Order: sequence, then C-alpha cells, then structure tokens
Amino acid sequence: MYTICYFSKVAPDLTDEEIQEIFDHTYHQNNEKGVCGILLHTMGNFFQVLEGDEAYLTDLYENRIKTDPRHHSIFEVIHKAGSDPVFTTYNSRFQTIDNSDQLNEVKQYLQKHAIRSSTSDKLARLLKSFIIFDY
Repeated sequence: MYTICYFSKVAPDLTDEEIQEIFDHTYHQNNEKGVCGILLHTMGNFFQVLEGDEAYLTDLYENRIKTDPRHHSIFEVIHKAGSDPVFTTYNSRFQTIDNSDQLNEVKQYLQKHAIRSSTSDKLARLLKSFIIFDY
C-alpha cells in the first residue's frame, strides 16, 4: 500500500462548476482504478489523500496532479509506502468531501482507527483545520 497526501491552492479563476467537475472526475477515475482516499475543497484549497498501487499513484501524482494548472503551490505531506492503509475500508472507495457532515464522518473514522496507524492520527490533526461551508 502506498500513500500520497498533499495540500494545494486552487487556481483563482476556477469556477464552482469546474471544481465540481474535478470532484466528479476524481471520484470516478479513482474508484475505477481501485484508489482509496479523500478529496476536500474549502477556502481556496484542495486536500487529497490517495492510497493504492505505488507505480500508479506516483505516475498520477508526478505527471497529472503536479502539472494540473487548476491548482498550484502543492505542499506534499506524505509520499511513502505504509503497512497500515487509512482509507481502504472507509466506504470501500475514494470519497469526495463537500459538506460538513461528510468531513465529520471522516474525522470520526480517523479517530476510531488512530490506534492502528500513526498516519491516521496525523491526518486527523490536519483535518481539524478544515472548515467546509455547505452550499
């Protein structure tokens, strides 16, 4: 199991419709490829956790995510192999989080599994800083 986690700034000219297109594409593509994790958008930032095959994720991150003009100022949090996946059992698929209830659900999941993984504890602390505005 391999994990990549990052924050990035949303491109200033990106519309709400374009952000929703990113969510839809990411959700379908990652689930099709067996990638687990989450994607959050709030206050002009993206936060994403990807878990899955190392070769696939590294190629995705280096050649698609990092070069995508719809975001910038990528700050890498995790980029490593790990024995304890955090999201492989979270709803059994990749999630896009766009409301407070979903974010709270993720936080509860991470809190429940924090004993099993130090990575889940780190992610839970990072997510505490996220505020999602329901539209």
